Amino acid sequence: MPWTVSLGWILGGLLLLIGFLGAWLPVLPGLPVMVLGALAVKLLVPGALSWWTIAVFAVTALVALGLDALATAFTSRLAGASRKGIAGALVGGFLGLFFGLPGILFGPFLGAVVAELAFARRPVAEALKAGLGAAVGFLAGTIGKGLLGLFLLVWFFADAFVF
Repeated sequence: MPWTVSLGWILGGLLLLIGFLGAWLPVLPGLPVMVLGALAVKLLVPGALSWWTIAVFAVTALVALGLDALATAFTSRLAGASRKGIAGALVGGFLGLFFGLPGILFGPFLGAVVAELAFARRPVAEALKAGLGAAVGFLAGTIGKGLLGLFLLVWFFADAFVF
């Protein structure tokens, strides 16, 4: 077996594992890393994967990128957030990336609450409800990305070892 084949399986496997963990843990990039893992296997292991698999990985990763933002915005709105509160939740989620795991977990909540209080001039109870909606959306987005990651793993193994 050529060394490129071994490298392809090792590198691809590591990237798939890191990406799958990242789909569940908000600190790691997730599905885009899984795309790199599948691409490494495709390029270094002849005949292991089809280009259709790479396309499915890429499209799924693009869908997942918007999933967090859409889920956070949707559930914030369901919880009664104003447009300013939704924008605050999205900004809080982005800024939270710079403060490690606590920032990632609490950023959407704090962003929505601060925006509702400071810019939309909403009462504290309504601001907290909007923040809770943002937190639920973040959790829903994380679960959705994790399930998409599981889908990609099943697809990968089916294409690499079954078909």
